[in-house]
Amino acid sequence: MRFTLFQSALITSALSIAMAGIATATPPKKPNLAQFNTLIDRSPFTIKPAPTQPGGVTTPLERDWMLGSIRPSGNGWSVTLINKKDRKERIRLIPGFSAGDFQLLEVKQDPRSEENSRVHIRKGSLTGWITYDEKLIKVRPSVASKAPNPQPSASSSRGGPPIPGRSSSSAPTSRVRHVPRSGR
Repeated sequence: MRFTLFQSALITSALSIAMAGIATATPPKKPNLAQFNTLIDRSPFTIKPAPTQPGGVTTPLERDWMLGSIRPSGNGWSVTLINKKDRKERIRLIPGFSAGDFQLLEVKQDPRSEENSRVHIRKGSLTGWITYDEKLIKVRPSVASKAPNPQPSASSSRGGPPIPGRSSSSAPTSRVRHVPRSGR
């Protein structure tokens, strides 16, 4: 195939323009991630961070202690704190008695939801709001919200229908279990 002078001039000028464009091109730049924030935030595939508490920052008191119980006392509140690491270590804050370095500042008890109850505690220079930890302790419903249980009848306490010929007022006899001895 033979090129004419016009075709060869056209090809060389096109190649020279392409080479000039390559020589003057700048290297690619890293895109700004801020322009993709809305896409990332609204994506159904993005794992959202867990919501933080209103205070945001937890003190060592809030990290190490949880609320065990709140009981009204004659002249204040009786509060029990439980150590999260050693559950046998407990602090009882009773009005009129010393609890070491611990001092009860304020009690916010929610009668509708025990999980929302919290106490403000001071130990030395540290202060913090201590709450029930639902991962470590299950809050029992208050006594006022429990309905009285009906008394079971004598026949239902035994687990079966009454036996004819026996009076229902007699006390149930204990069962004796005989375990055979192994022969030697």
